[in-house]
Amino acid sequence: MTKPDPDADYWTLQDVADHYGIKYASARRYRARGELPPEDKQFGRSPVWRPATILAHQRPGQGARTDLQEDTKT
Repeated sequence: MTKPDPDADYWTLQDVADHYGIKYASARRYRARGELPPEDKQFGRSPVWRPATILAHQRPGQGARTDLQEDTKT
């Protein structure tokens, strides 16, 4: 699995899945449930996002990495 190019104009759903380190099918389910940000554009029937849109969004789902979040209790 390769990381998508952050300088690309748009990321496909596969790029989003690769960025989050999840399977394509999981990314499709997240989108269907509204857990991904709204797509920035559609090419035909394919949704695409600007990289900044995805980079500003925390990974959805049960397996979200909480160890990367800043500890505010201290």
